Amino acid sequence: MAELLGHPNCTIEDQLIDAADGFQLRVITFTPTDAKAAARAPVMLVPGWTSVIEGWEPLLRKWTQQRLIHYIETREKVTANPPEGRKLTKHDFTMDKNIADLAKVAESLETNMNEVDWFASSLGASAVLDGLAKGELQGRSAFMLAPNTEFKFPLWTIPFTWLPWWFYPPVLRYILTPYLKWKLKEEKQFIRYRRTLRNAHVYRLKRSVQANKKFKLAEDLSNIHIPVAICVASSDVMHAEGAAHNIAAKLPKGELVEVPSNQYAHEAEVISDIDEWLARNLQ
Repeated sequence: MAELLGHPNCTIEDQLIDAADGFQLRVITFTPTDAKAAARAPVMLVPGWTSVIEGWEPLLRKWTQQRLIHYIETREKVTANPPEGRKLTKHDFTMDKNIADLAKVAESLETNMNEVDWFASSLGASAVLDGLAKGELQGRSAFMLAPNTEFKFPLWTIPFTWLPWWFYPPVLRYILTPYLKWKLKEEKQFIRYRRTLRNAHVYRLKRSVQANKKFKLAEDLSNIHIPVAICVASSDVMHAEGAAHNIAAKLPKGELVEVPSNQYAHEAEVISDIDEWLARNLQ
């Protein structure tokens, strides 16, 4: 991990942390060597659906030297450790389970959730927002990259969710990867998605798709009283920009933050956007 990030000035602890229902999630904690940086409010970073840490390398290379960061991989990822001997079903991968996991991980880390700055993407952002709306998660602030109000899979992909899990590898390689290559405008975003698909746990991926295809973000977001940034890029065709505007409008302290591209939000440059937004909203 240190080699991946260019040996940043921080200590790195990679461990399995107890989550909900007997699951254990991979959590990588980056603690800056600089005492002043380490004393700042911790960041809970929740990546997107099946996202791998290599896609966040440009951001983490710098940010891990400035903030204490807990990088939390959700339960559909290959790194998660499910309860031994139990057959997993789609009900194990609902958004409510992700929310319960995040709350339990924060408890296991002995983190004061009222002092946490959330940074999350896609499915991770949807889980954080839904958890905040339901009062199951707390925080000091939340910077959400392209959250989904629902997951709209193309109609032609739905029949594939009925197929056995072992059918997924050729589907991912010969159908979904070319589709993404055609669909995505950002080359680096496509590279991240391709890497993600190649490293996905196909059985959990199938169950997660089945669980979340009917997900809808809580309609009432009025009880989220912390500052929330909804970060969007007009070039990002995989996440509905209109939905992001709608979410921001419903939040009492919501703000839309536009960035040049989805890839930009994975680069070190976005740190200045986050810091400027925090300075305006946490006074």
